[in-house]
Amino acid sequence: MAIKQRGNSWQVSITLDKRYRKSFKTRVDAERWELEAKLKYASGGKILTKSEEKIAKSKLFITWKQLADAVYDERWQHQKSSHTHRTNSLYVAEILGLDTHVSELTQADIDRVGKVIKEGKGGGKGNSLSTVNRKYSALSVMIKFAQKRGYIDRVFEITKYKEPEHRIRWVSDQEEKQILDYFDKVKPVVSDIVKVLIDTGLRCGELWRLTVNDVSDTHLTVWVSKGGKPRTIPLTKRARSVLKKYTEGRDSTEKVFNQWNNWKLTHYWGRVRAHLSLTQDAQFVPHILRHSFCSRLVQKGVPLSHVQRLAGHSDISTTLRYAHLSQSDLDEAILVLEQ
Repeated sequence: MAIKQRGNSWQVSITLDKRYRKSFKTRVDAERWELEAKLKYASGGKILTKSEEKIAKSKLFITWKQLADAVYDERWQHQKSSHTHRTNSLYVAEILGLDTHVSELTQADIDRVGKVIKEGKGGGKGNSLSTVNRKYSALSVMIKFAQKRGYIDRVFEITKYKEPEHRIRWVSDQEEKQILDYFDKVKPVVSDIVKVLIDTGLRCGELWRLTVNDVSDTHLTVWVSKGGKPRTIPLTKRARSVLKKYTEGRDSTEKVFNQWNNWKLTHYWGRVRAHLSLTQDAQFVPHILRHSFCSRLVQKGVPLSHVQRLAGHSDISTTLRYAHLSQSDLDEAILVLEQ
């Protein structure tokens, strides 16, 4: 018999793809499970063992805090922007409830997250659409992670907001001269850092990771970048001269600009910002040097595909932000009307 009484319980023992045993308090429950198991097997469904059922049940009770921790450990921990991802994931987890079960998620919850992010938690200052999208992106990754592991069995819509295109700010020739003149007197090494950043388009973090071995007489190579792919950049005469000064005679594994970081550069940048009376210019930050590199290349007619490779943009859409700066082809097109 498939069902036998064992003390105060009833045990089902059936063989389908393999043997399954399960105990119930009543014979009715045992007969019901036996029938359901056979029907599920006949329709191609998976019958869970006792241990598998325990695991499946535990999945229903994973919380948003536990999910945020798991995604960080398995996906974000070793990425360069790990701290940002961690912050964003915990931000949305707090909105949904750190101790709330992930399996309880609804579309209304997701919509509420977007609303809270835009307005700011606690009625504080609202976030920009780009910030909303970054935090929404963290939520999207967490949901996909949960779906693949069976924590969530539904599909949700997470719509990103269209972000306005902001004016691209770059350093003019006159501003560059003023910046270099100031740092030549106040902190010459910062003047050298500015020259390298503006002539190579490196992100600040890429420059701090640059080692002596990464620099040759004519090129430098970025091995770890935001886009995830290495790139090699030809050096201008000015950049070659600066880097030679910081690499010659040093150990190949040493950092070119040892003991420098974003915080330190930002400190000195704030001083030149005040010196030039640009404290109200929100875009006048060190990253403006990278914008200047890309903008100058495009303005001088360098193809966007080349700019993309030199700047290390993983997506051409990022490079296309500079496309409007190249007017020569449009100027020639408009001449048709003069004929």
